[in-house]
Amino acid sequence: MKKTYPMGSISEGTMREEDLIPEFVYTLRQLAKRARNREHLKLCARIQTDIDAHIDMENGLSGKAYFGTETASFDLNEDLFYSLNEYAAPYFYFGSHPGDGSDYGFWLSEDMENEFDGLKVEDLSEVPKDYAGEVIVINDHGNMSLYHKARTQKPREIWAVV
Repeated sequence: MKKTYPMGSISEGTMREEDLIPEFVYTLRQLAKRARNREHLKLCARIQTDIDAHIDMENGLSGKAYFGTETASFDLNEDLFYSLNEYAAPYFYFGSHPGDGSDYGFWLSEDMENEFDGLKVEDLSEVPKDYAGEVIVINDHGNMSLYHKARTQKPREIWAVV
C-alpha cells in the first residue's frame, strides 16, 4: 500500500492561537486516524477537552479563556508542531512557509538538495540496476521526485513536487 503524505498549506493568513490550534488539531486527528496513532488521537482529545473546559455557555464564552494561556502556547508550539512534523514526508517539515510566516503547512526543506546524500539523476533510466537507496530525479524544469530503490526492484515513488 502506497503511503500518502500531506503537502502544502493547512492554515493561511493568521497567527492567532484560536485559529491555529483548532485547525492543527483537526489535521492531526485526520492524520492520526489514518495512521492509527492512539497517542496523537489522545493528544487531540486532551486539547479539545481543555478548550471545552473553558466554554461557559451561561456567560457566552466560547473557549477563549484557553487561548493565550501557557497551556495553549505549549500545546501549539510543542505538542502540535512536533506531532504534525511526524507526518511530514522525507525532506519535508511542518511549520510556517519560508516566504510567509502566517502560512502553516507541510513544506519541502529549502536545504533538501544539500541534505540529500542519495543518487541524483535527471531521468530514472540513469539509475544503475543494482543501485539500492534513495534517488532524486530533478528534471530540466526543476520538478523533483523522490524514489526508493531496492537492488532487484523498480524504483518506488515516495513523493513528487511539480
